[in-house]
Amino acid sequence: MKRIIVVVTLIACLFSMYGNIAVGAGKTIAVFPFYDDSGYRGPWLLYQEVPGMLGDMLYDEYFRVISMDSVLAVMPGHKKPTMISRFFSVFRNKKVRQKILTDLEMLTMARKMNADYAITGIVDNFNYSRKGAGDVLVGGYKSYVAKVKVSHVRVLRVTDGTPLGTVEGESEKTEKGLGLELFGKPRSRDLEFYSLDSLDYGSKRFLNTLMGEAAVEALNQVQKEIRAIITLPDTNWFSQKQFKIISISEGSVNVNAGSADGIKPGDKFRVFTSESGVLVGKINITSVWADHISKGEILEGRDEIRLNDVIMPE
Repeated sequence: MKRIIVVVTLIACLFSMYGNIAVGAGKTIAVFPFYDDSGYRGPWLLYQEVPGMLGDMLYDEYFRVISMDSVLAVMPGHKKPTMISRFFSVFRNKKVRQKILTDLEMLTMARKMNADYAITGIVDNFNYSRKGAGDVLVGGYKSYVAKVKVSHVRVLRVTDGTPLGTVEGESEKTEKGLGLELFGKPRSRDLEFYSLDSLDYGSKRFLNTLMGEAAVEALNQVQKEIRAIITLPDTNWFSQKQFKIISISEGSVNVNAGSADGIKPGDKFRVFTSESGVLVGKINITSVWADHISKGEILEGRDEIRLNDVIMPE
């Protein structure tokens, strides 16, 4: 029995050490509430829900994102709304009073949470509309438009307060009424349109709506740009990802890193052998083809670079 306890304890220690190493090797991000300037009136607290979804998109084996609840907990004067207050807020049709954080306030709170980067932004548009034509009691059609825009998403480095960049994301999803409505029979989009506010923001059912698709597409643009801002100078991140040469042809190479990894045309990388880590050349990215594919020209080491050689930022 004692032997079993010892083994379990050792395994737990190893997992604990592994977890600490994984977190330490990455970066911690605090995504603060966004200012909601969309004019949306409903049960969703967009100033929390939208940045919360962005944080979920950023979270991976490299980025540790502090939960929105933890961020709100360090904000002075913030009271977590109850289910009852959220219910009655719909009928009051009153916009939640929001505080615009100064950089100093945001950085102070981010440091309390030991964050490496702080992010905030503005929800400019969050709208779902419907247009119809014809007499629905006989026959007609409707079209549906979902629009989401997030702007002025700022990334601050917490250690010194340096602004690293500002990005935005925008999406418009449209479904035109191609099908005929007969005798006022509601279609699936009608049901979605009228029941949208009853869904939990970010739920599976929400994500399958036009509104959900627009929100995901807009925030996906933002998270890609944020990764480009934060990850590119960090060689630890590239070491963990093991980006490498996947094909070679007449002085050019393809690598398994692209726009989703923060790669841009003009970025230069050193090339190292995968076995011994010896420097064998240098490449320059000429075009980014996809989320995880880019093409580059060989600047140095044309005869030495081989398949599976590892690339690192210059």
